[in-house]
Amino acid sequence: MSPLIFEAENSLVMQSKYAQKRKVPTNADGFGLGWYALHDDTIPATFVNVDPAWSNRNLKTIAEKVPTRHYFAHVRDASKGMPVSQGNCHPFQCMHYLWMHNGRLDMFDSFRRALMSGLSDRAFSLIKGNTDSEHAFALFMDKLGFKESASADELEQAMVETIREIMVLRKQAGAETNAFINFAITDGYHTVATRFTTLETSQPASLFYAHGEVTKIDGIVDVIHCDDPERQSIMICSEPLTEEDAQWIKVERNHIVIAHGNTKVMQKPIELPFQADLLVNI
Repeated sequence: MSPLIFEAENSLVMQSKYAQKRKVPTNADGFGLGWYALHDDTIPATFVNVDPAWSNRNLKTIAEKVPTRHYFAHVRDASKGMPVSQGNCHPFQCMHYLWMHNGRLDMFDSFRRALMSGLSDRAFSLIKGNTDSEHAFALFMDKLGFKESASADELEQAMVETIREIMVLRKQAGAETNAFINFAITDGYHTVATRFTTLETSQPASLFYAHGEVTKIDGIVDVIHCDDPERQSIMICSEPLTEEDAQWIKVERNHIVIAHGNTKVMQKPIELPFQADLLVNI
């Protein structure tokens, strides 16, 4: 995991200090890593901490030494008033699923209770921290029905239904500000991620993806075109990780990205109106 987390020109650790596509460039309120082992175990391992990613010795060791073909990594900038704790660090895990969120569900306190009231007991018990992100994950798991095996289409459908319900709850609560909804879910093979904003007047947080071989030549990490499925990787990131960005594709506004392993990736529109145009039965 080290080439993309530590060694690339715009690695995740570099983004924890100097993110290029955020108004506030620093993400120092903890980090998280979730990965799937190469041996026969479908439940992902997670490692989270409240340290800045750039200063944690264990993160560097894990990234350098643990082999995996599928992982999530996250650096956190806590929302105003939100505690900095391990319980609030992404990725969140349930069964064989991992979840992350880049953004915020603005005015979350105004609809938090309504969201929680609609959860099943099983989903309610998932929530250990305070973040809007973890509450959204619990809602997603309810929409997915806690399926032991879900197709990419089912993950996509549950994701869109989750976003729609959040928008309905916000509209009912009078939360008319923007919500930045860049969610990501994986089951260890399929990955679904969104770039979404609820107001027509606001832009969502950035999101990009690349499909190719991760190489390291003369100490420079790059992503190059590759036809060999055994050497291909799919990366979905808030910012391009490499200086040469020819392989990086920008995810369009209010689109969803679906990746099948490391072999196929696509984006498509999310068929939801902006929140102001959403029809809600109150």
